Amino acid sequence: MSNVNDFISKIASKLGRPTPTETPHPVDILVPQYRLSDSGERAAIFLLNWQTLGGKGAIVESADDILLCLKEWFGDLPLAWLKDNHQAFLAWDQLPEVAESAFSRLNWPLTRYAQSSLDQRDRYSIAAQAELGITGSDWGIALSGTVVINSAPQRGRAISLLPPRHLAFIETSKIRDNLYEVLEEVSALGTPPAAIEMISGPSRTSDIEMDLSIGVHGPIEVYVLVIND
Repeated sequence: MSNVNDFISKIASKLGRPTPTETPHPVDILVPQYRLSDSGERAAIFLLNWQTLGGKGAIVESADDILLCLKEWFGDLPLAWLKDNHQAFLAWDQLPEVAESAFSRLNWPLTRYAQSSLDQRDRYSIAAQAELGITGSDWGIALSGTVVINSAPQRGRAISLLPPRHLAFIETSKIRDNLYEVLEEVSALGTPPAAIEMISGPSRTSDIEMDLSIGVHGPIEVYVLVIND
């Protein structure tokens, strides 16, 4: 076909219809949206769906609560990790204040991704050798139990992708009902981030025989602490 009009005319002819002369008006499609009543219910449903997908998580109120969760999940493992690798804990440059306080009280030193090396390629290597990647979150999605993270130079996607374990912190005020709401807010940013991560449980994949494998393309263990703000 020489042009778009010829192509459309050919299709119209095959369908026994006249060739359209103008663009049809868009049709509004009204899809019912998943809605929850309040932030407390939103956080509870988010956590339930996250755990159903294989992640571990808890709703916390304070640094004391965070400290108890970290001890329950990791026990004495961090001491062994730090003995072999002083950069075992790789984190965003800035975490929620209560999270910073909990790590400080546990005396688990955090290596900040942006400061770990001047060479970006070395940062990838450091992330691959870390035992736990620690991040905040930009949004959460209650409907699917999903943590949503925008990419940024000072954060580094490697933190949540390369270590075998990923721990995310998210405030209840950042949890939305559904993906549509998150995409609306991303659109409102004007210039979208270079990448957006949507994390729903541990990395998993299966072949044509439905043989499920965990941790192939990302962490084998994922944790989330929902901070009730």
